[in-house]
Amino acid sequence: MTDTIAPAIEPTVTPPRTRPVWPGILSLAFGILTVAGLITGIVLATGDLYLAATYAAWAACGAAVLAVLMGVLALIVRRARAWAVAGIVLGVVACPPLLTAALGGIARLW
Repeated sequence: MTDTIAPAIEPTVTPPRTRPVWPGILSLAFGILTVAGLITGIVLATGDLYLAATYAAWAACGAAVLAVLMGVLALIVRRARAWAVAGIVLGVVACPPLLTAALGGIARLW
């Protein structure tokens, strides 16, 4: 008889599941969209296109709200927190009503 060695059965190791990072990345994307909407609104307002500038400002406000909400969601579930914080900061700093109030407050100091 020949001695044959049976192949060793290795336990199957499942790779660890990757954690989804979409809430944090979406937060950053909406933050960037907020900045883009703000810049678009300012450029349109300087060109005397006030209705289009108003629409751009409202779109920037909506994007800012979504950036903050997605960022908070990402912080709660601990997914892509650095991206989420960047999105929250962009959403808050570039939000037209908050920016107008902040700049008005600074102007009152002078």
